[in-house]
Amino acid sequence: MNVSGSTASRALADDPRIGAATRLAVKAAAIEMNYVPNAAARSLRARRTRALGLLLPDLRDPVHGQVASAFEQEARAQGYGVMVVAGERDPGRERLALRIFAEHGTDGVAVVSGLLSPRELRDRVDPDRLVLVWPDHRSLPRRDGARTPGVIQTDDASGVRAAVEHLIANGCRRIAYVEGGVRASNTIRAETVASTLRAHGERFPMQTFPAPVDAWRDPGQLAARIAADLPEALVCYDDQLALGLMDALRQHGIRIPDDMQIVGFDGIPFAAIANPRLTTVAVPSAELGRAAATSLIRAIHDGALPEGVLLPVEVVVRQSTGSVAALADQP
Repeated sequence: MNVSGSTASRALADDPRIGAATRLAVKAAAIEMNYVPNAAARSLRARRTRALGLLLPDLRDPVHGQVASAFEQEARAQGYGVMVVAGERDPGRERLALRIFAEHGTDGVAVVSGLLSPRELRDRVDPDRLVLVWPDHRSLPRRDGARTPGVIQTDDASGVRAAVEHLIANGCRRIAYVEGGVRASNTIRAETVASTLRAHGERFPMQTFPAPVDAWRDPGQLAARIAADLPEALVCYDDQLALGLMDALRQHGIRIPDDMQIVGFDGIPFAAIANPRLTTVAVPSAELGRAAATSLIRAIHDGALPEGVLLPVEVVVRQSTGSVAALADQP
């Protein structure tokens, strides 16, 4: 075709200034020539890459995997690609990830449970194009119902409270909490267990079993400590820890729920197929991802962060906190 490069470019972009016949002819020629538009050049002109950065702690974690999948699906539905990097719970790796996002010119960044402080993140990333998902930092508000712009949170306290009340209703009085490392979310969950017991007038103080972040990988020593001072019920920082302990406690002859009841947190798929099936505080992981992508894209378009989001959680009762026979038909 005998048309200029600018005319061809406008025709491919469906510019109304180019006649319909010319547009059709240019597109037909492009197909015949197997022409692929240069996205990089187009991004330079538009000053947008239509790419988002997503920083996660661990891609192997089932919760983070669900968040990432939903984030990518929502971003793709709105015409954005996603660059995913795992920080591996290492501040240095997180800083490197942010640099990679900057070098590739991502339009915005979402950080899931990062170790870097929100202040440092906002220094390294355009603060009006930064969304924090399920943040684990003490500097962020922890008030009930707090709504910080650009922050996506779950209502952990209400879920833990409901889980402890479920255990109390089951007759449990000596209820212990198993920690998940030094994190703000761990503090919130531990404090909620203790305050719920006090609110119900329980005379037994909350037992606490300290544990590192990755205690679920090798829970043998932790299980031995629990078996030596067995409570009536355990509330665990997350499902992976609860599942690991259920397995390790079998080596000490502890039967769940006959000898002790146990509750996890997260609602990962494995909780529903464990033996016994695990009662858990289920978090809407997919909704976290979708809300993060939606908020970030809105911030890119509007130039300002939208209102924060607080998502509800739900206690899913299964065999680990009740009679196996009574709960046999539950999912």
